Amino acid sequence: MIVGRVFGGWARLEGDGLARAASEPGPVELREPGPAAYELVLPALGRGRRPAGPGRIASVGRAGLLLPVANRDELAALAPDFERLRAACDRLGPLDVYVCSAPTREGRAAARMFAPSTGVDEDIANADSTACLAATLTATPVPARTAAPGPSSKPPQAEAASRRALAAAVRA
Repeated sequence: MIVGRVFGGWARLEGDGLARAASEPGPVELREPGPAAYELVLPALGRGRRPAGPGRIASVGRAGLLLPVANRDELAALAPDFERLRAACDRLGPLDVYVCSAPTREGRAAARMFAPSTGVDEDIANADSTACLAATLTATPVPARTAAPGPSSKPPQAEAASRRALAAAVRA
């Protein structure tokens, strides 16, 4: 039995070979995480016990934990202990941990998503977590140029895999 939500969206393959997609995940619920979120999750990510800024519990269904880091270098340097992170998520309840760099002056940010409790140590793309991140950033002042497309922060092989998977879904 599959349990979940259904929401509208679209995807199409453009002439430039890139896929374009959009969906409407519904309202995002945001709340503050408790101290245990920082105490258990940050060390499991290979960071100390102090976040770069306030985190958020966000949900369009099952809750996830959004955590900020100061910049892309800190994001790239994360070295998660996935067993420890799984245990923290299982104890605290979030389905995933979505770590995001602070937006640059141009409004661009990068993120990594970890969900070891679901059997996915690190996911290269996750629509629900990105919707939650967008809601969080919308509640935070960011530069006006956030809608401008920018270079991907994914490794080239992950970017290519994402494009192939989305193109295959569009053709299906």
